[in-house]
Amino acid sequence: MKILFKNAKILNLDIKEGIINGNVVVENDTISKITTSAINEDFDLVIDVKGNLLMPGFVDTHCHSPMTVLRGICDDAPLDEWLYENVIPCENKLTSEDVYWAEKLAILEYLKAGITCIEEGYFKNESIVKALKECNFRARVGFGPTTKTSNVDNFTLLKNEKAIIEESNLIKSVCFVHSIYTINEKEILECVDYTAKNNIPRSIHLSETLNEVGDCTVKHNGKTPVQYLEDLGFFDRQTLCYHCVHMDKDDLQILADYNVSVSTCPSSNIKLASGIAPIYAMQNKGINITIGTDGVASNNSLDMFKEMFLVATLSKVSIYDASVVSAREVLKMATLNGAKALGFDVGEIKVGKKADIILININQPHYYPQVNLLSHLVYAGKSGDVYLTMVNGKILYENGKFHIGEDENKIYEQINKIRERITKK
Repeated sequence: MKILFKNAKILNLDIKEGIINGNVVVENDTISKITTSAINEDFDLVIDVKGNLLMPGFVDTHCHSPMTVLRGICDDAPLDEWLYENVIPCENKLTSEDVYWAEKLAILEYLKAGITCIEEGYFKNESIVKALKECNFRARVGFGPTTKTSNVDNFTLLKNEKAIIEESNLIKSVCFVHSIYTINEKEILECVDYTAKNNIPRSIHLSETLNEVGDCTVKHNGKTPVQYLEDLGFFDRQTLCYHCVHMDKDDLQILADYNVSVSTCPSSNIKLASGIAPIYAMQNKGINITIGTDGVASNNSLDMFKEMFLVATLSKVSIYDASVVSAREVLKMATLNGAKALGFDVGEIKVGKKADIILININQPHYYPQVNLLSHLVYAGKSGDVYLTMVNGKILYENGKFHIGEDENKIYEQINKIRERITKK
């Protein structure tokens, strides 16, 4: 399949203006040509962008996608009450089929919001991978010990779960160690050993709440969660840490020393009153900062535009300096930085990159005057501005219609039935 996007404004964060005017050619799954001049070739499909914006799809680096079925399950409650009294009891009722349909619902929401790649961390991975493959969606899927207990030992669990995630151009795997407060030290060390021997990256929730940090310092001779994990050798290979809200300068230095990436999830963190991550301090340490939505049980949407706005504005208000964390930097976090953290060759519109591309309709009031479009994307943009979403060279969403091989109304019907069942007393 050979596709031409013509007459486009193309996002390019490497240049001062951030935008070039031109045409983009996609051949099969790859961007093959970018030019400012007319192209006289034959194409299977020509899309006239009409001066709207082509940009790389967003990379969402922290998701619990099947939580879509738990949207609004418990609002305005402390984290412990939200998690242990509401979320987990409902999750315990989820079947493999439930997770399959909830994953597909999330994929609809990702595509409509221009998210083309995610890091997934949940359970019942056989259902998650099935849904991802059927929808041709890109993801790094986490496996390993979570809040869910298993009847087998941890090494067997790791081996079995890894085998479920058949890696491809679209799907990779990562050892997802839920957190230091749900996974014991023996299991963490087993994960460290397994991933080192099998060359597998690692991910973990880290320093999300003050309670987590306080409990860790009490149990481990004053060590913070970061210091504790460093002692266990957790950071000695490619690692992505979610949240990282409560970090001191020594913690940040450790992450920087080990080239650890961070996934900041502002909507979830402020909704659960966990706090505001020290993004500017992370930048000063040279840490690769990415953006995640977390699950919709705590967000309650999968919307990178909302997350970008909050990353920029919360960073400013937290240190009372409006000049820090620019729109350009935030856009990079939401695209290229995320791609780097997950190990996918996406995140930029450049020749040779995989064709994860979104088309933004900027012919709308909130994009005028059409100057400084980088600013408009972060401070005025909305997920409803996404007109087209392409993953790996395939158009999966266009102008309100999904092309994932499944009727969205069937997905909605299944989700309503599942929600009714799992919340029934």
